Amino acid sequence: MAQLKELLKDMLDVEGVTTVVVVGRDGFVIEGISGGRKMDIEAVGAVVSTGIGSSEVMGRELNVGRMTQGLVEYEEGIITISFLGKDAILAVVADLNANLGNVRYQVKKRTPDIHSAL
Repeated sequence: MAQLKELLKDMLDVEGVTTVVVVGRDGFVIEGISGGRKMDIEAVGAVVSTGIGSSEVMGRELNVGRMTQGLVEYEEGIITISFLGKDAILAVVADLNANLGNVRYQVKKRTPDIHSAL
């Protein structure tokens, strides 16, 4: 798990990223780290695992295939969600001032390494 923690710390170094969490499909946090904006990592894990189900159903019902990455923008931040195989989810929380394209790129680029570290 030490390697996983280091990979998450590296993701936290991406400008604007405030929290990075790997959560099981059951809602339990496997590993997580929070930077500037302190968040309850356990709460992030619970809501991410709960919310992902709706996104999966939406993709199936709209015939657009399996979800690979999701992005939701809120008044005070953005959240990207990616699957790490079938049993885990990577959630990245970023500030609104983050470069959205760069955050998405960094998540996509780093996901295979994070998945391998599980």
